[in-house]
Amino acid sequence: MITPTKMEYINRLVTECLSEEGDSLEMKGRFIGDEGLEALMMADKLEDIENLDLSKNKITHRGIPHLVNSDRLVKLKRLYLGENQIGDKGTIPLSQASFIPNLVHMDVRFNHIGPDGGMALAQGPFKKIQVFIVQDNPIGDAALKTMATNPGFMHVRKLNIYRTQITDKGIKTLAKSKVFKKLKHLNLARNVLRVDAALALANTKTLLNIETLLMFDTFIGDQGVDALLKSEGLSKLKTLRLT
Repeated sequence: MITPTKMEYINRLVTECLSEEGDSLEMKGRFIGDEGLEALMMADKLEDIENLDLSKNKITHRGIPHLVNSDRLVKLKRLYLGENQIGDKGTIPLSQASFIPNLVHMDVRFNHIGPDGGMALAQGPFKKIQVFIVQDNPIGDAALKTMATNPGFMHVRKLNIYRTQITDKGIKTLAKSKVFKKLKHLNLARNVLRVDAALALANTKTLLNIETLLMFDTFIGDQGVDALLKSEGLSKLKTLRLT
């Protein structure tokens, strides 16, 4: 139960953290927790929010239903939920939220999301997503393979799957993906990737718009590096970070 004192505190935070235009609510690091999120969904001025930053707020799967079931985030476009603890239990319902089709930016880094939650996101009803960040969640290859065939990701320009337990198998599917044709920025760093992953990317016939590729702390070796540098498919590459 949300007490009047808690509600007053959350309304005060909203007033403090709301942009002058009234379309951005920057609440990163306020540590409001699940109860605070419940109260937030009852607060004033949510209907015009386009950008909602709830990063680093000690939110768990118990708080996510309050976010998912809210019918007030009708204009939401950018959602930042990084550095919480929503896990698979929170991610699965989150992936079916009514605002998902309208998101252009989603950041869920550092959330203990595993293969089940990763698959839920990969199958999510995205339609407009352009920036998708799942960094430091062990989602694995199956989720990446599903993303690579989900038309909902066709507008993605930036994909961050840094340290997500992706292997060469996942990258081989990604390199052939027709869905990610608009991809410009790809972060694959700190995954267990070997030369086959580099060769797959070097020989891509679909990821032709990549400008930035991060593959540091992988195991692609000199052969992989050479293949990437000489790749015809990656002719638009401007930044290649390997160390």
